[in-house]
Formats: sequence, structure tokens, C-alpha cells
Amino acid sequence: MSSSTSRISTSIVLGKRKAERLVLHLASSPEPSQTQSDSDFQPPAFNHASSSKTSSLIVVNGQLVAHTKKKYMCTISGCSKAYSKPSRLEEHERSHTGERPFVCEMCDKSYLRETHLQAHTRSHLPESARPLACSQLGCERRFWTTQHLKVHQGMHNGDKPYVCTTASCDEAFAKNHQLRAHICSAHAPSGSKSYLCEYDGCTKSFATNQKLRTHSKVHDDKRYTCLHPSCVATQSAPIYFATWTILQHHNRTVHPPTCTHTSCNDRKFASHHGLRAHLKLHEERAVEEELEDPDHGGDDQSDGEAGRPRKRRRGGELGRDWACEMEGCEKDFKSKKAMTTHYNVTHLGRRDFACAHPGCGSDFGYKHLLQRHIAKVHSSEANLDSTGSEDGDDEHEEIAEKKARPAQRMDIDFITGKAYNTTAAARLASSTAMRCPHPRLPFAAVSEDNNTGSSGVCAYVFSRAYDLRRHLLKEHGVDAKKDDVNAWVVQAKANLGRREPLAQQ
Repeated sequence: MSSSTSRISTSIVLGKRKAERLVLHLASSPEPSQTQSDSDFQPPAFNHASSSKTSSLIVVNGQLVAHTKKKYMCTISGCSKAYSKPSRLEEHERSHTGERPFVCEMCDKSYLRETHLQAHTRSHLPESARPLACSQLGCERRFWTTQHLKVHQGMHNGDKPYVCTTASCDEAFAKNHQLRAHICSAHAPSGSKSYLCEYDGCTKSFATNQKLRTHSKVHDDKRYTCLHPSCVATQSAPIYFATWTILQHHNRTVHPPTCTHTSCNDRKFASHHGLRAHLKLHEERAVEEELEDPDHGGDDQSDGEAGRPRKRRRGGELGRDWACEMEGCEKDFKSKKAMTTHYNVTHLGRRDFACAHPGCGSDFGYKHLLQRHIAKVHSSEANLDSTGSEDGDDEHEEIAEKKARPAQRMDIDFITGKAYNTTAAARLASSTAMRCPHPRLPFAAVSEDNNTGSSGVCAYVFSRAYDLRRHLLKEHGVDAKKDDVNAWVVQAKANLGRREPLAQQ
């Protein structure tokens, strides 16, 4: 019995190399009559045709795909790039992440690839370090690459590869920037730059190609899309917008910022900044209500011995971190701007809002006061007569007082109060003001403290009920009801109009 061995060639299946196999062939008898060749005992030949179909498939990112040298594919959604080496794929992935690990030590510029850094580093070397020199007599230019050298030598030979594509123009140039300059000067409107926008109807031009590419996005009608849930749910296809401005206008008009608080009834806002500021008020109110709730250990918010509830300030009490620094002023505010405005108007006497009506010299510290003044004082006489409100009368009297009031001077009469008494007497004589009725008040009032001032007649004169209430509270410690004071002032003004003496009862 004889034996022989044969080697079966290896094959590639699914990207993996199979191990080599050795086949042992045995001959049953050496009889000449029954000679048999080794081929009789060989196994069936390996069917390469049947395996070629299998070997043409490989596994890429867990999927069976057709065989290709670029089997390292980018896993970023929407990117179909593929590479033959993992290192090239890693370099490509940096374009998605923005990572630039290769930094120049001389100028801090960074790059995605090491080859880009090496090419940049050569820019810091002198021209004498460039290995490739121009062979043209009298030319001392040197280059880093053969491509740059070949282009330069073409200039010596008169090569002009850049031909103008405009019809009936046969101009040709050695460099691309020369061709662009020719197109701008000969075939474009005056003042055009090197890179022209080719969009139909657009006449803009730019100095660099990068700026042109950025501008070309403007002509993309599907550049922006609305991702609001209501638009996505109701529309079968996304809604696209050509510019960011149009998208923002769509969001403001169709999807305006809305307060979801039940007490606001879907109140709309012009911007998200306004909505955030509004929601902050809801949060502060919730905290204040919890602090005021006696069941949760809240403080009693009564004012004084009368037990009346304390008046709520606009905007609440929380967040008032900016206090006026003027001595004796206890005002506090929620922003530095509000505190500065208060200081300028109240303590420095600034009046930046002046009435532009001819013959009216009124000025105000706040814009809303000027608007109220214009609406009430400079409206038509019919509107003034129809309203007949005491506030309108107060406004007229205040204007008359300002016109009749002489300029104040820091003299001895002003310091001692004699000037005020003189002015007050003149106003009383002209029936444009009334004297403070303290201590014989003709309406119900509550004394806030025991210090009620002098028992004599008060020299303060006023023309508005608001001024009287403030004066009584500050100077005499008397808190009078607003409605009672307003009713008494209206009656007192009516008496002044009829030239009847004011009864001090």
C-alpha cells in the first residue's frame, strides 16, 4: 500500500482566511492490471465558481456587503464615506467631531491630519530650504513639490491653461486668479469681485471662494425647517424656509411663546425672553403665597395696629436685591436699571421726558407719565369735558402751578421756609390750591403712631388728593382712605370754583 499527500490551496470566505488542509491518498494494491492513479483517490476538486460568490461578500460594520477595499465606513448618520484603512477613517471622523489634535508649535494653528500640519510647518521655513529649484536661467524660485514646480515652469514656457469660457472671448491666462480678474473686469458689472454668484438673477460677488459658498446657502429653499411638534404632526412633509429670518417670523406668528399657567389663559409673548421673565413672576408668587399662608408657618402680613392687609407691591417682594444707597431712602428694586432710574429721577431730579407740545414746558422723569400727560392734557376739549375726572383737573392744576411757580433759589428765605409760605399764600389767594385740613380732618382716618405733629394749623398746600394722602401719612402719621380723601378734595375744588370759603370742620 502506498500513500501520498496533496495540499489544497487556501481561500477567502467572508473576509477570513481558511486554514490549509492536507489530504492523504492511499493505494489499495500495486497490481499492474489494476493500476490506479493518485487522482482516482483525490477528493472532488474545489469549486472556485461556487465559492467566488461567497468570497465577494465581506462584513462591514456588522453588515454583509459586496467585497470592496474600502471596508471601513463612517458610522455617522447620513455620511456614506468609506476608507481602506482605519487611520483614514479616524481622520475623517474628526471632521464630524471638530477635533483638531495636530497643533503648530509656532503659530498655534490646528489641523485634522498630521500631513496637513507637516505641509503647514514648511511655511515657517525659509525659501532656501525648499528642495526643488527652477532650472530656468535667472530664476531663483524654489518649491516643495514637483506639482508646483511644473506649474511654475509652464509659466516660463508660455502655458496658459485657464481659458475664458465666455462666448466670443479667446483670452487665456497662466493662473486661475488672473482669469477671475478678467471675468470681473470684462464680463461682469463694474465693481464686481473675483467670485461671482452663478444663481439666476443674483448679482452678488465675493472676494473669496469661502464667502461665495456661504452665500450660496441663501439660495437653498430647504435650508431651514420648522421642528415644532404642531407643524411636524399636522404636515405630511416638513415645512421649509429659505432664510433664518423667515423661520423666526413663522415661529413668532404661528408658534408664539405661550404661558401654560392656568391663570394666564394662554397668554402670548413676543419672545422667549419675555416668557421666561413672566414665568419667574409665577414662581415668586407661589413662594410668597406659601410664606404668607399661616397654615404653613407664614408671617402675618397685616399692616399696623388696625389689622388691615399690607398693600402688595407690583412685582412682589421677592428678588428685590438692589437697594437705594441714598441715606434715609428705603426703596429696593429687582434690577440695577430700576434702582439707577429711581436715583436719577427722585434724588437727582432728572427729567428726561419733555413734552413737545408748543407752549407746554412740562417735563417728567418717566415715559409713562409723559404719555399720560399728553393723553389727558393735550387731547381735545371735548374729551376733557366728557371725562371730567379729578385726575385731569389735577393735571391741569399741576401745569398751572409749574408755570406760575418761580424758580427756586437756595437763599435764606428758601431754607427757612418763608419762600414756601409766600408761594402757598399766593396759590391760596388765586384758588389754585387748598390747605391741609390737619388736625381737624373732615374724613375718617387712622393714626399710625403717637407723633401727630403740632396741634396748630398745617401750612402745607396741595392741589391733588394723592399729594394730600402722602403728606398726611408722612408728616402727621395719619392713614386716610383713598375714597374718602378723593371725595373731600372734589367737593373742596367745587367750593373753590364757586369762590366759597372752605369750611375747616
